[in-house]
Amino acid sequence: MIEDLMRATTTRVSELSHVSWSEVPESELPRTLRQLEELSRRLDAINAAGAAEAAARAERAGKSVTSAATKLGQDLGLTTGQCRSRIDAGRREGTPAMEAHRQGRITAAQERAIGEAVAELPEGTPEEARRDFSHHLTELAEFGASTRAITAAAARELVEADPGRLERLEEKQQRSRELRAHRAGLDGLASVGITCEPRLQALLAAVTARFGAPGQCIGVTADPTSDPTSDPAAGPAAAATADGPDDPDLSAADDTRTAGQRAYDALCHVLSLGLSVEPAATRGVAAIVVRMTPEQLDAVEAGEQGGLVETDAGTQFTAAQAVSLAGRRSWFLSALRDGHEELRRIDIDRGRDRRLASAIQRLVLYAAHGGCTHPGCERSAAGCQAHHVEEWSRGGRTTIANLALACPIHHGWVGEGPNSWRTVADPANPGRPRWIPPGTPAVAA
Repeated sequence: MIEDLMRATTTRVSELSHVSWSEVPESELPRTLRQLEELSRRLDAINAAGAAEAAARAERAGKSVTSAATKLGQDLGLTTGQCRSRIDAGRREGTPAMEAHRQGRITAAQERAIGEAVAELPEGTPEEARRDFSHHLTELAEFGASTRAITAAAARELVEADPGRLERLEEKQQRSRELRAHRAGLDGLASVGITCEPRLQALLAAVTARFGAPGQCIGVTADPTSDPTSDPAAGPAAAATADGPDDPDLSAADDTRTAGQRAYDALCHVLSLGLSVEPAATRGVAAIVVRMTPEQLDAVEAGEQGGLVETDAGTQFTAAQAVSLAGRRSWFLSALRDGHEELRRIDIDRGRDRRLASAIQRLVLYAAHGGCTHPGCERSAAGCQAHHVEEWSRGGRTTIANLALACPIHHGWVGEGPNSWRTVADPANPGRPRWIPPGTPAVAA
């Protein structure tokens, strides 16, 4: 039976591989691609079930799951870790998440995130409660929530179900944190291994967001207080300091470094700043913005964890850890009143004086809204740009009331053409405009 099905499937797949996509009508292409994605997900689930059965047979023969995963990896050309993930997924057969995966409604990564979350429920949780938790997270996945969003939502609900969880997590994080620097080889390169707890994750994300963009930290000198732009003989690479050259667009276009190399150079820059004792140093380190309510601050002062908070780069940790991380740095607080965010008026607006948002304006937007304001977008604030709700070219002002966070993709969607989106200010939610899809009549705004 299985052999017949495999032959029929192989034949169909072979036929599909010879399809000329250029001949598929434009009206049919999206639907066809959706069907292929659904089939791919269903095959992932079938693979997981088969891997679980292979592991079960190995265990009945007296072997461990790890050895079964290793053997399976050798047969399939996969790593032991990849096979172990499939085995674990196959053993979650019958859960709402796995059923949704088998039907192609969610991805393998989403199912794995849900399975890991359910496994974190307190010992003794009734089976019905476990199934309800899995069903709730599966619904989020089916509505399009990313793996990161599912994990964040699960983390919050696990804290509600287990009040002592945060203390145990912090203890585990502190025990597990580690930095390992290995001996350099003959080529002078050495590998470094880091097990990060949330505070270092937040720091690394902030440093990369602030100093890791194309065109930044190119040829930064050993002395972070020096100014290579003052040397008329300095070339383009030397002139591109941490804050970028006079023409950042030119430098960004010429920047051939990978994202990993840019992050590395950003970290080197910040470490150099930290080792500098020159009081005249003006280039500061990256800021970390945390959204927190007054009630959470009160809880921390009372010696509690204060629940979970999130940085502008999406790192999640406890309010107590955030306060510890902040130290003597400035705070920008988003106040919540009656369930609504209150963006307090700060005298930082400069109207038509300048087109670009100031650093303080960006921080206020970060603290108040946390990320891209386009519906459904989960890009964190650190990866967003300041967008003029009423376009600058149409007289829009560079004020908090007329600024909103938008990721580079959705920012690029805004324009005046028939296929462009528009944004309209929402007086009730400063900094969070309404996004108007293409083709919507102006009166509907």
